[in-house]
Amino acid sequence: MSRRRRRAPLLSIAAVAAGILLLGACGGDDDDDSSTSSTTEAPLITVAPTSAITETTAAAITTTPPATPTTIAYVTEGASVMVTNASRIDGAAGRMSERLAAVGFTMVEPGNYSLGTIEVTKIYQDPANPQAMAVAESLKAAFGGGAIEIVEMGTPPPVDGGDAKGATVLIAMGNDVADKTLDELQGITTTTAAPASTTPNSTESSTAPSTT
Repeated sequence: MSRRRRRAPLLSIAAVAAGILLLGACGGDDDDDSSTSSTTEAPLITVAPTSAITETTAAAITTTPPATPTTIAYVTEGASVMVTNASRIDGAAGRMSERLAAVGFTMVEPGNYSLGTIEVTKIYQDPANPQAMAVAESLKAAFGGGAIEIVEMGTPPPVDGGDAKGATVLIAMGNDVADKTLDELQGITTTTAAPASTTPNSTESSTAPSTT
């Protein structure tokens, strides 16, 4: 009986120890599972910009509008004008008279300068006519100014034959002005479009008449 009583507590102790070990083993599995379990984090999604915004500063384009030709207000009343040819170009005095008449000057028949050929144009005005100086200054402006002189007209006037035909302003037109338009003299450029070329239908050739 005593041996059975001694064995009973031993068996109980062994059973308790076994139970503790079993619980420990189970607990260890839980710890391992929790330690080995991996947590999957949500990936960071980076949204790339659809397009790079580039700030471009365009250089300011400065355009200069073409210069508008200045219209000169000529004084044309109160004095008649004669153009005398002091250049080396025949017929230039008549052509200049026509150009000046077209802008309002009162012109008389042109003549030839009696003092020979000159390079720079000279304008004579009769001091006895109070309007002659204003007309002479307008003629100088029409010719582009520059080195052109305005001087008093003496007696007789410097034209072949000594007859100014009633003109109180006389232009001795030199080589600087001869056969130039007023626009050219004033530095005004005009652009004319070239005419469209045409192909003649006929192969016949014609000779233009000569001009004199």
